[in-house]
Amino acid sequence: MMRIRDDLYTLSDTRFPGLRMRHYRLLSFVPPEGERLSRMTTDSGLTKQALAQALAPLEDGGYVEVVPDPSDRRARLVRLTDRGRAVNEAVRHHLSDVERDWARRVGEERYAVARAVLADLAPGPAGSPAPVTVEE
Repeated sequence: MMRIRDDLYTLSDTRFPGLRMRHYRLLSFVPPEGERLSRMTTDSGLTKQALAQALAPLEDGGYVEVVPDPSDRRARLVRLTDRGRAVNEAVRHHLSDVERDWARRVGEERYAVARAVLADLAPGPAGSPAPVTVEE
């Protein structure tokens, strides 16, 4: 896990200045169509105030935009910008490399079983079970 953190900080230093683990985590909560602020507070476990503080540098850095929800103008949506999508793609690519390395080290079959068990145990958004995806 230290490797992942260190590699993400290197990514911050080389491509995405100022991003920290909490920012990568928040960006991962934003689906392609955007997410309501209220849902993000639930998914992230942050209060509205803490979420607003965490999103401010992401908005200032051009990673997300916060806009009125077209289906309910009282609600606000967080949407990824092209830059935010580039961050998520870079992180997915990096994590895929890490997972391939782990699978190589312990064997494909053992890794697939371990990953499936962890996916079953980890809650997804709003407490639902996390989807199981095994990359080939």
